[in-house]
Amino acid sequence: MLLAVCILAGIPTIHSDAAPAIERGIDVSKWQGQINWPAVAQSGVSFAFIRVGSTKKGLDEYFYYNMLAAQQSGIKTGVYIYSYATNVQEAAIEAEFVLNAIQNVQVSFPVVWDVEDSVQKNLSPETLSLMANTFCAMIEAEGYYPMVYSNTTWFTTKIGPVFYDKWEAQWAATCDIPDAAVWQYTSKGRVPGISGDVDLDEWYALIPTIPPAENPQNPYKDSGRLLKYNPLTVGIPRDDVRWLQWELRESGYQIQVDGKFGPKTELALRGFQASHGLTVDGKCGAKTRAALIAAGS
Repeated sequence: MLLAVCILAGIPTIHSDAAPAIERGIDVSKWQGQINWPAVAQSGVSFAFIRVGSTKKGLDEYFYYNMLAAQQSGIKTGVYIYSYATNVQEAAIEAEFVLNAIQNVQVSFPVVWDVEDSVQKNLSPETLSLMANTFCAMIEAEGYYPMVYSNTTWFTTKIGPVFYDKWEAQWAATCDIPDAAVWQYTSKGRVPGISGDVDLDEWYALIPTIPPAENPQNPYKDSGRLLKYNPLTVGIPRDDVRWLQWELRESGYQIQVDGKFGPKTELALRGFQASHGLTVDGKCGAKTRAALIAAGS
């Protein structure tokens, strides 16, 4: 209960590598019943992972309601599927299930493969690694931001290398996976608008993974028009975004230079802002633009 009070009061909890939490959110399913999303948004929650369902039991009964109502309340939405897959082929089927479910809804946060079921506990690390990376590659190929969810034990002892961001479940005072992008730190949270317990999560700045080039020269023109586009809209293509994406890549963020301001570009921008002491708002304002130019000079 103390942790729940901390997150709603804006008191930071602890990530083991001291990365700053830049977003605070929840993850929900049918078990939370009908959620009052405006009340959730007013409490300070900025993102939510919504359960799609599973290939075993079908769509979560509240999936579309939660997606639309959360978005209408100004909350960024990602999705997750609870996996029952036991081989690569079944993991690929789960990816197709998710892609079919989300094709007509807006997804502005990661698409997640949740691996933790008892049917998977005796699979080899190599098999689980192939399953996780296959699911994520299929999701990424369709333009979404993939991620893998599991707990500390599974990430450290059961699952082989995962080449995508991790969402760790560790119900404790610290997060012990140093490269976790999201930390689910309690299943006993309380949030206005939700009856009963709910999982609470923290999103951390993306960790730069690409070494910056020596004396880089951005090939794209900085027209300054990004200042007029604020707030940048996720999913809207803009030529000037290539300049922004190139600068973020030179600061080490693994994103494509495709001219589209999508979820991964926004999260990279927020990560840059957090690591440079700027207001974390996902906007390329004057101070952020100046910091990007200074970092690349």
